[in-house]
Amino acid sequence: MRKGLIEAIILGFGLLSYIATAMAQVNHVSINSRQFEVNHLPQLKVNVVAQNDDVSRLGFYIRQLENNKVEQQKLTVQAINHFLLQLNGSEIISDSNAQLIITEATSTGAVTLAVVAIFDAPYSLNGAKIAVNSEHRPIPDANLPVMSTSKHQQIDHRVAQVPSVPSSTIGSTQQANCLLERDNSDTLWRIANRYKQQWNTSVYGAMLAIFEANLLAFSKQKIHLLLKDVPLNCPSTMILAQYDNKAVDKKVFEAIEAKHATQ
Repeated sequence: MRKGLIEAIILGFGLLSYIATAMAQVNHVSINSRQFEVNHLPQLKVNVVAQNDDVSRLGFYIRQLENNKVEQQKLTVQAINHFLLQLNGSEIISDSNAQLIITEATSTGAVTLAVVAIFDAPYSLNGAKIAVNSEHRPIPDANLPVMSTSKHQQIDHRVAQVPSVPSSTIGSTQQANCLLERDNSDTLWRIANRYKQQWNTSVYGAMLAIFEANLLAFSKQKIHLLLKDVPLNCPSTMILAQYDNKAVDKKVFEAIEAKHATQ
């Protein structure tokens, strides 16, 4: 599994039809980064892109082997932005083979969407700073039980749509009195490519940051529909700090673009 990007693999065709139906709403889920090492409390950033805003249907757990017994803890969830969640736990993780379990509530009960190796994910101190930001919003707890799944079963899933951001927090995504240079012939890609080096990110990270800081500059808030004659605000340093992994940002951008193109 590639370092820098931990993704789940799409479920096999042999799964029951009700599981396939539940997962049809999921576009993408992956570990963006982890902010802890073995024998510390768990902190993870997870990318989520999906077809609806009901993130409360998702449950996140860590499963580990401790004293020859399988232990599992439910993680608390906070929204960082439209497609990034912060996960935190209250029990130390001592197993270097610990796994992140992702579930979804369905009409027939909770189903397991993905099982991902936690310590294959890239370590990021940068993410730890973001994790304690007071603007994170808690996601309602779905209180879901976890169904058993194969130890090696993993999914890159196509997951639930991103949580909406209250208008009161939109200003915090922008740098005060800072506008991006653009003209009507500029595409989002061209603008992002112009600023990526200055922002110390990839073109994909720059596009995601611009989108997050300027949702109203995109028709129907779709990432491929950048409006003309609309000024673009500079993303804040807090937003830019979230996009420091090209492989992850590329996957997230492609998942969002594909989802918006079909809506």
